[in-house]
Amino acid sequence: MYKTILVPIDLTEVGSFTDKVVEHALGILEPHGQLILLTVVPGYQMPLVGSFFPQGTFDSVVHHAEGELERYVADKLPVDPEECTLKVVEGKPADTILQVAEEAGADVIVMASHKQSRMERTVIGSIASKVVGRADMPVLVVKG
Repeated sequence: MYKTILVPIDLTEVGSFTDKVVEHALGILEPHGQLILLTVVPGYQMPLVGSFFPQGTFDSVVHHAEGELERYVADKLPVDPEECTLKVVEGKPADTILQVAEEAGADVIVMASHKQSRMERTVIGSIASKVVGRADMPVLVVKG
């Protein structure tokens, strides 16, 4: 059982697979433990990227992601909302997951691993693989 669990959530893939990942996390969470759900949004604030979007786009994206995460918790999670922390953070997914896990003092990261073709794994890699390879804490990978 773990006291603090970080669960990265890809809001573009919310559904039964995400439910399965969260279910695994809840299964190993200590009573009254802390579940942290994290969504990482792309780097809209980077100068090169940000210059292509109208003013306020980043705030709108974050606000939308926060709303989606809140709806997911309200609709799907059988936990006390006080035992669940929601975070929406900008950055590169693997780097951001690791940074938030360390800052939160997470005991374990529970995350999804999506099926990828051999070409996709070779060219872009897997976020889960990057996290597993660099994490200082255990990582439970739930295969899709």
